[in-house]
Amino acid sequence: MDEKKLNDEKLDKDQTENQEILEEDEIIDGEIVDDDYEAVDEDKENNEVTNEKLEEDFNEFKDKYQRLLADFTNYKQREEASKVDFKKFAVSNLVEKLLPVLDNFDRALKDQDPEDGLVKGIVMTRDEMLNILKNEGLEEIPSDGEIFDPNVHQAVLAEDSDEVESDHIIETFQKGYKLNNKVIRPAMVKVAK
Repeated sequence: MDEKKLNDEKLDKDQTENQEILEEDEIIDGEIVDDDYEAVDEDKENNEVTNEKLEEDFNEFKDKYQRLLADFTNYKQREEASKVDFKKFAVSNLVEKLLPVLDNFDRALKDQDPEDGLVKGIVMTRDEMLNILKNEGLEEIPSDGEIFDPNVHQAVLAEDSDEVESDHIIETFQKGYKLNNKVIRPAMVKVAK
């Protein structure tokens, strides 16, 4: 008896579901048209519109991403260049402050006996300092006997000379230096007319 009751309940349930389905369906010209099919058609149209919108959004975000990536790459390059420039500037500042010390070494050694122990110590100290500065990019500007170049030489005096050709340097009063191919101090020279 229980089994029959269960079967009856199941049949009632199935009929109720079928009735609900029939209520959702419409009959047009003798045919049953399911509202769900119409919804599917509308969903297809909506999906096409949605897909177009998604594609437009995707392209827009892709473009924004590419621009942002390019901006970030440019930013990184600017920062790296800025760091290099800062280092060069810091080194330049220090080297410019040390050049008078180098000049004083040269003046102290000018007329000294190279065999004297004290002079040898001063020469070694000067050479060590000069090597350190050269490692940072310091170069001496050649001057004695060279053709005068206003880009790297500063003419302090000009005089007639039978020994040196015209527009050539007769004497250097103060050495000039370049740091990383940039003149930080021109050589002060006497030029032949």
